[in-house]
Amino acid sequence: MKSIFSFVAVTALFAATNVLALDRTSQGCFSSSTGMIFNDTLQYNSRGSCGDNCYALQYATFAMTNSSYCYCGENLPPASTKVDNSKCTIGCPGFGSELCGARGYWSVYITGMTTDVTNAAAAASDTAKSSSASATSTAKPSVVTVGGQTVVVTAGSDATNSASSSAKSSSGGGGPSKAGIAAGVVVGVLAIAAIAGGLFLFMRNRKRKEIEEEYKRNAAVSSFIAGGKPPTSSGGASSFNDMRLDPAVMAQRRMSDGSIADNQDYSRRILKVTNA
Repeated sequence: MKSIFSFVAVTALFAATNVLALDRTSQGCFSSSTGMIFNDTLQYNSRGSCGDNCYALQYATFAMTNSSYCYCGENLPPASTKVDNSKCTIGCPGFGSELCGARGYWSVYITGMTTDVTNAAAAASDTAKSSSASATSTAKPSVVTVGGQTVVVTAGSDATNSASSSAKSSSGGGGPSKAGIAAGVVVGVLAIAAIAGGLFLFMRNRKRKEIEEEYKRNAAVSSFIAGGKPPTSSGGASSFNDMRLDPAVMAQRRMSDGSIADNQDYSRRILKVTNA
């Protein structure tokens, strides 16, 4: 009876120890996976499935990122790359209440293989990331007003000056551009007006020439039809009489001086004797 009790106690102690060992405690959200290696892409990724994979391979830590990717490792990522938990925002597809990191961020846990886990040494890329994150988080936001526009800059003084300079250059560059557009519009309008005016003058001169030519043609036709006939008087009668058309003149045309008389017979010769 005593031996059975001892066996039950040992079994319970072992079970409790195993449960304690498999307590997969969250270590936070990290912006680096240094010290860990990619394990697998899990369709139903979760703390349980990824942890089981890494535990079976006897890794001390595991991490999940971008929903479905599982990482295993002997160490935690560098301490300098630990960020606020709000960066890990994607829920696990296998268990929605758990978080499986985000793009560029890892939700890190321990497998329960051991609780004595240290952070890996930071790589060069991790140092650059941490420096950038530190500068961004410690810098006080500054407000810059350029050209009537308010720009909020959350960076150091150098970045603020750079932002101010770029904003000034962009706002300054917009002036000439608008002026150029306005000048182009004015020139275009003037050009169209000049073309329209020139076309109007051309058409008017052409019309005037056509009228003049038509007047000249009509005058020539009228003169030809008149046949040189003199203009009439105000009374309607001609002020000039053609003598050739006068009946009296026509009757006397054969009675001119030296003409042969019509009542004489000139068929026979008449000899006349004259005194020498």
